[in-house]
Amino acid sequence: MADQTSSASIPTTPQELEQALQRYRNSDLSDFNNPELFNQWLAIRTAALEQKVPDIEDQVPGEDSY
Repeated sequence: MADQTSSASIPTTPQELEQALQRYRNSDLSDFNNPELFNQWLAIRTAALEQKVPDIEDQVPGEDSY
Protein backbone atom coordinates (compact mmCIF):
# COMPACT_ATOMS: atom_id res chain seq x y z
CA MET A 1 0.00 0.00 0.00
CA ALA A 2 1.19 3.54 -0.68
CA ASP A 3 2.49 5.68 2.14
CA GLN A 4 -0.36 7.86 3.43
CA THR A 5 1.73 10.35 5.40
CA SER A 6 1.27 13.85 4.14
CA SER A 7 2.37 17.41 4.55
CA ALA A 8 -1.25 18.42 3.90
CA SER A 9 -2.74 19.38 7.25
CA ILE A 10 -6.42 18.95 7.95
CA PRO A 11 -8.26 22.30 7.85
CA THR A 12 -10.03 23.11 11.12
CA THR A 13 -12.02 26.24 10.26
CA PRO A 14 -14.40 26.94 7.38
CA GLN A 15 -11.94 29.54 6.08
CA GLU A 16 -9.05 27.04 6.08
CA LEU A 17 -11.28 24.50 4.35
CA GLU A 18 -12.18 27.01 1.64
CA GLN A 19 -8.51 27.87 1.12
CA ALA A 20 -7.63 24.17 0.87
CA LEU A 21 -10.38 23.68 -1.70
CA GLN A 22 -9.05 26.58 -3.77
CA ARG A 23 -5.50 25.16 -3.67
CA TYR A 24 -6.84 21.74 -4.69
CA ARG A 25 -8.89 23.17 -7.55
CA ASN A 26 -5.87 25.12 -8.79
CA SER A 27 -3.69 21.98 -8.78
CA ASP A 28 -2.95 19.90 -11.85
CA LEU A 29 -5.79 17.40 -11.39
CA SER A 30 -4.63 15.36 -14.38
CA ASP A 31 -1.51 14.20 -12.50
CA PHE A 32 -2.94 10.96 -11.08
CA ASN A 33 0.50 9.71 -9.96
CA ASN A 34 0.97 12.62 -7.54
CA PRO A 35 0.43 11.25 -4.01
CA GLU A 36 0.28 14.78 -2.57
CA LEU A 37 -2.84 15.48 -4.64
CA PHE A 38 -4.58 12.50 -3.03
CA ASN A 39 -3.40 13.61 0.42
CA GLN A 40 -4.85 17.08 -0.18
CA TRP A 41 -8.16 15.53 -1.19
CA LEU A 42 -8.11 13.28 1.88
CA ALA A 43 -7.46 16.22 4.22
CA ILE A 44 -10.34 18.17 2.62
CA ARG A 45 -12.66 15.17 2.91
CA THR A 46 -11.75 14.61 6.57
CA ALA A 47 -12.30 18.28 7.41
CA ALA A 48 -15.66 18.35 5.62
CA LEU A 49 -16.86 15.25 7.48
CA GLU A 50 -15.79 16.73 10.83
CA GLN A 51 -17.66 20.00 10.36
CA LYS A 52 -20.58 20.50 12.70
CA VAL A 53 -23.82 20.89 10.78
CA PRO A 54 -26.95 21.88 12.69
CA ASP A 55 -29.71 19.30 12.70
CA ILE A 56 -32.27 21.09 10.53
CA GLU A 57 -35.00 18.44 10.86
CA ASP A 58 -35.64 19.28 14.53
CA GLN A 59 -35.84 23.04 14.05
CA VAL A 60 -39.09 24.83 13.30
CA PRO A 61 -38.79 28.46 12.20
CA GLY A 62 -40.21 30.76 14.87
CA GLU A 63 -40.59 27.92 17.36
CA ASP A 64 -38.77 29.89 20.06
CA SER A 65 -41.29 32.74 19.83
CA TYR A 66 -44.18 30.70 21.24
